[in-house]
Amino acid sequence: MAENEQGKNDDEITAEQQAKLAERFGDRGRRYAERGNWAPAIEAYRNALSLQPLVMEYYFELGNCYTAAGQFDMATAMYEAVIEQNDSWPEAYYNLANVYLQLERLGEAVELYEKAIELNEAFAEAHDNLGCALNKLGKFDEAVAAHEKALELAPESGPTYDNLGYAFYKLNRLDEAEASHRKSIELTENDANAHYNLALVYAKRGDTDGALDLLKTAFEKDATLKAFALEDGDTRPLRGNAAFQALVA
Repeated sequence: MAENEQGKNDDEITAEQQAKLAERFGDRGRRYAERGNWAPAIEAYRNALSLQPLVMEYYFELGNCYTAAGQFDMATAMYEAVIEQNDSWPEAYYNLANVYLQLERLGEAVELYEKAIELNEAFAEAHDNLGCALNKLGKFDEAVAAHEKALELAPESGPTYDNLGYAFYKLNRLDEAEASHRKSIELTENDANAHYNLALVYAKRGDTDGALDLLKTAFEKDATLKAFALEDGDTRPLRGNAAFQALVA
């Protein structure tokens, strides 16, 4: 049998000692996770679970670590284990929905966000991400409604304004899109995505110079957006422009 941290076999320590040792592993996992050290965080939480296999918080935190590490199959298994034991935990449905959103399993993501909202109507983040999933499904009017509900609950959320602006953009409601993106920038000045998405509004209007100025700001804040811009269907109006090509080079 594997040795535990204190050098004793699992069957030689009491249940109380096991619980305390698991708590120590859990604390260690949290510290690693706070620093973004996902591999040792995962190991610590797995050790905690080996000692306390009925503590759902360890499954939940493991799911979070696996998600951050890009191990989505393992993350899914952890959140499903939580839901199986506690089907009234909205955050578990929400986090599993976030995994499905990244995997483009959009219908399932929508159902899970809706379940999280059913359990907690005031869950602003669930309303917002529901809007993101609906956007990806092309249900832009429903996405607007979801983002607006999120803003009723969390009116100072810059990213939510940005998401709402993108839904307006897809509906060709460009004045509302611009207002939403500008509100996002006001609330979260360093958000590169809001500048990028506002550039799309300008491009759709035919204001190429304005779009390029905003893209330059976006790329200065997050250079990884350059690669995204090259593949983004929304940047097609700009791709033949030499200045755009220079920006993304």
